[in-house]
Amino acid sequence: MKVLWFTNIPMPEAAAHLGLPKMMGGHWMSELFAALREYHELELGVVTAYPRVKTCRFSASGVDYFVIGQPRFHSIFACAPEHLRSCVDVVNSFRPDVIHVHGSERFYGLIGARSLVRPPVLISIQGILRAYHAEFFGALGLRELWRAETLKEVLTYRGLMWTYQKQRSGVMQEAEILRGATAVAGRTKWDEAWVQVLAPQARYFHIDEILRPSFFESNWRPELCEEHSIVVTNTGTPPRGTEVLLSALRMLKTEFSNVRLRLAGSSGRRFGRLSGYDRFLRDRGAELGLSDSVEWLGQLDSDAMAKVLARSHVFAISSYVENSPNSLCEAMSVGVPCVASYAGGIPSLIEDERTGLLFPKGDAGMLAAKIRRLFNDRNLCVRLSTAAKLAARTRHGSERVVGQTMNAYRALTGNAVDSRAAAEETENVL
Repeated sequence: MKVLWFTNIPMPEAAAHLGLPKMMGGHWMSELFAALREYHELELGVVTAYPRVKTCRFSASGVDYFVIGQPRFHSIFACAPEHLRSCVDVVNSFRPDVIHVHGSERFYGLIGARSLVRPPVLISIQGILRAYHAEFFGALGLRELWRAETLKEVLTYRGLMWTYQKQRSGVMQEAEILRGATAVAGRTKWDEAWVQVLAPQARYFHIDEILRPSFFESNWRPELCEEHSIVVTNTGTPPRGTEVLLSALRMLKTEFSNVRLRLAGSSGRRFGRLSGYDRFLRDRGAELGLSDSVEWLGQLDSDAMAKVLARSHVFAISSYVENSPNSLCEAMSVGVPCVASYAGGIPSLIEDERTGLLFPKGDAGMLAAKIRRLFNDRNLCVRLSTAAKLAARTRHGSERVVGQTMNAYRALTGNAVDSRAAAEETENVL
């Protein structure tokens, strides 16, 4: 079976071939790709459109890679006709049995929606732009939004407001892609519900994601964690709700003087400088008297991230919208007790009071209360940790996810293997 992938970022071998730095995102794709390469029945190809590189084709380790070069400042939401034609040319050249498009954010899915190719196209949902766009500014009011911009960002079409405008075109493009989709893969009740709205005609496949090995190898233990420490591993944009977390931290500091918040992920830097939003977050922390209680870790590799999780008392995610955040899944796999907002697909990952604690999105007081419970109740931490670790490691097991993926491929080529049983197994895993 020949399968052609379309990815938003280059896979590791492509990045190395192009001389690009190691990509910090998309690990769920590279982990699945590595696992699928073990299937000798598959012949794999990967297509990526990326700015600042030359169009090229090369082979490595039995995989054909196709790179479509784009201009330096090309928006990820834009669709240039020549790039779409290049994608169609690749399909006609590679002649796959199945096309697997990772994400509905970029233009790739249009090749199926506009019936430009013959093979079946499977769209994997990463997030739903329409829902993300509605929560783009998170807790920011108009005055705070202006504080989160720099003059240079405004003049060079960057920053939050310009990104919001660019994303709007992506929302319309995504609507066309899903409106014309025949097969969609997701992993939460939330994305399945959105697919029923935006792509009611599409066949839905449940396919989970494989986590990096570091998070299976690390184990949280209460006696080894740093007391009253909170870690967040995916910051950088307003929908993540970092302002809510800072407000909760201020409430906790009145009772726990040694409380510490570690923020990992995008540092907001561009060409060595802080973005306007990142500067705003640091200013907000200072205004709340939290400068000595917040540590900015920046981007970490998986080994370093797993170590930070294992020594933290609590993991928190305060997002206004998410589908299935890998940061939460990684924390659950390590076993650090988790507090998360009841938003998007998160309730499909955490069962409240069994594998973690949920709080209403945007409610800093409730977030502080949930963290306080974990700080004061070691037995609760251990119980949640044990259950979360088992659930996450089952859900993200490589063999299970590869089986879900292969069943979708076979179903689309008319060679499904007991797809109903596979679907029931997915529903009952937790």
